[in-house]
Amino acid sequence: MSDDARTLRRPTTAAQLGIWVAQQLQPDSPLYNCGGYYEIHGPVDVDVFARAVHRGVEETEALRSHFTEDTGPQDGGPGGEPRLWQVVTPAEPRPLHVVDLRDTADPEAEAHRWTAREMAKPFDLARGPLSAQTLLLLADDRSFYVHRYHHAVLDGFGQTVYAARVAALYAALLADQEPPASPFATLDRVVAEESAYPHSRRRANDRAHWLDLFTDIPDPISLADRVTGSTHSSLRRVHQLTQDLVARLTALADRLGIQWPALAIAATAVLYHRMTGRTDFTFALPLAGRTGRTGLTTPSAMVNVLPIRVQPDPDRGFAELAADVSRSLANVIRHQRFRGEDLVRELGLSGGRQARLGPTVNVMAFAGELSFGTSPATVHPLSTGPVNDLKINFYGQAGAPGGVRIEFDADPTLYQEHELAAHQNRLVSILEQLAEDPGARVGAVEVLAPGERERLLGDWNGVTREVRGVSLPVLFGEQAARTPDAVAVVAGERSLTYAELDAWSNRVARWLIARGVRAESFVGVMLPRSVELVVALLGVVKAGGAYVPVDVDYPAERVGQILGDARPVIVIDDPEMLDESDAYADGPVTDEDRVVRLELSHPAYVIFTSGSTGRPKGVVVEHRSVGAYLERAREVYGDAAGTALLHSSVA
Repeated sequence: MSDDARTLRRPTTAAQLGIWVAQQLQPDSPLYNCGGYYEIHGPVDVDVFARAVHRGVEETEALRSHFTEDTGPQDGGPGGEPRLWQVVTPAEPRPLHVVDLRDTADPEAEAHRWTAREMAKPFDLARGPLSAQTLLLLADDRSFYVHRYHHAVLDGFGQTVYAARVAALYAALLADQEPPASPFATLDRVVAEESAYPHSRRRANDRAHWLDLFTDIPDPISLADRVTGSTHSSLRRVHQLTQDLVARLTALADRLGIQWPALAIAATAVLYHRMTGRTDFTFALPLAGRTGRTGLTTPSAMVNVLPIRVQPDPDRGFAELAADVSRSLANVIRHQRFRGEDLVRELGLSGGRQARLGPTVNVMAFAGELSFGTSPATVHPLSTGPVNDLKINFYGQAGAPGGVRIEFDADPTLYQEHELAAHQNRLVSILEQLAEDPGARVGAVEVLAPGERERLLGDWNGVTREVRGVSLPVLFGEQAARTPDAVAVVAGERSLTYAELDAWSNRVARWLIARGVRAESFVGVMLPRSVELVVALLGVVKAGGAYVPVDVDYPAERVGQILGDARPVIVIDDPEMLDESDAYADGPVTDEDRVVRLELSHPAYVIFTSGSTGRPKGVVVEHRSVGAYLERAREVYGDAAGTALLHSSVA
């Protein structure tokens, strides 16, 4: 039979189409190159290995595929638009390449240089093959089996399925036995298994779940100080967990009644919370994207990436966070067939903003070790595709020969090698602490290395000095006592002296106390620039509450977001509201007047971020911080005394 007669055309999966489209934007980029190598400890029969690989490729349509478009109305889409197909061709005569490095000065170093060069070579999606397999011979009893492939034909799960088949073929052929029948299906059957989903009730339910979960979208989180787009990483660091730690973590997961992936994700969430202070964020979670038997047993590209939302509470124990993550993970898996690219589009994050789903956390418990005949092998990933900010990969599971390894794969424009090492060491330290005390408060888990705290608080901050602990109302009261007749505020033709401002704000404070304002109450203040604006702000803090300034020129959507988040007990949005305070006394407001004693730890005001990268977030500022700043500013900025212009929005 001729090769033309054996050429087949297969439809593509949703994952393949998405990757193909993304690659067209950067056709010469190795962004979607994936691969890894198995380090084989022991002798290998090269000829038998080559036969096993050849037979494996013959059985695996994905490794004999490339892509083509049809533009005619007969073969194209419903409207005659181009349709993508994968073309399956016969296997190469010898798909395994052999490179002998045994006579080089440093075979291992040369092997790593060789793999780095190969991984940087882009594939041509319109020409096959999109897979390359090589056996690097380092010694008579040590070799690297390297498999490089394009993400559009194979994903990590599919590669693992394929490698296990090659190992089984090699073992059988080495023993001069007929290998068991191939379990692989054709690619059209793989696609057929998912073809009913797009128009199903299940997809509608999955879509509703995801859109309900993300009625608001947390800002992207990062351990770096900025976020960029996808890149092909060249910065990678792998850490092997000790067998003792893995055993204790496994026992902990069993004790908590959760799976290892949930524990790993929860520990990673602790790292991000402790390093950023964030209590609501998402990780991008790669998923197999397979639910049927055909997809689970056939090498192909079906991977899906969806976000998992985590909300660590610093006052709760880690065990509680792990339970929450376990439930969230179960929901992600339950609704994993909804395509991540569709969710990105539905959330309005298209156009290169997919990184908004957050850094990647990938727990690959399926990435176990293999044996080629009697020679065991350890898997070493080289690339799992594009990196958005940072990928944290957990490989292996307890009891596996290779144990568990943590790989940090980073965007080199965001992280330096020493920073990556420090973050990885922090995560390992967190795992150690949690294995020891799973009830530890999330906010109390230590992330600083010995000596690091001293450098942050002492060396980097320079000389420190004590300042008086004092609240904003006390500071203003002292100034009013010093200069009662001096002009305190001017707005247009109107002005107030310190004594007048003090008295009016005291009346407003008592009016607010009567309206239920107390310590840690938020009061929205949405007034134009006026003397009433300053009176209202002072009145709120004197009452013991915290003001939430809202610019009157803000769009209604932003006003709604701020007030919906802060949930103020009252909103002062009309200057005439302050007239109600005329019925109250204007003497000094003390803790006897307040519902709760005013403490320096109580909030004085809340300022919301610009929201330029997502939904605005409120930053709470305590009286202690305001007082310390003003005390210090009075010393440092002495020359700035006098009239000051309110040059920006009070918000």
